[in-house]
Amino acid sequence: MIEIVQFRPIKRNTLRGFFDIRLTELTMEIRGLTLHEALNGSHWIGMPSKSYTKTETGELSWQNVVDIYDREKKRKFDRAVLDALKEFRGDE
Repeated sequence: MIEIVQFRPIKRNTLRGFFDIRLTELTMEIRGLTLHEALNGSHWIGMPSKSYTKTETGELSWQNVVDIYDREKKRKFDRAVLDALKEFRGDE
């Protein structure tokens, strides 16, 4: 089961908020996930990430700290987290 521990709304480009989850069966918490919304209204979950500077260009970039590399499992995870977020936030 996935529980939302906290949600902090923020609206910047596609970003809609930061949140933490609890995976109760694993007794694990993951902090720093992001909720995003596309122009068509679809949503996706961003995994926790950290910033770094590209040595060749000096540009700021981001790298996931945690990732689900199986595409189908990531899709199922996103769906479960989005459902938990809807319940937590009282969305329809």
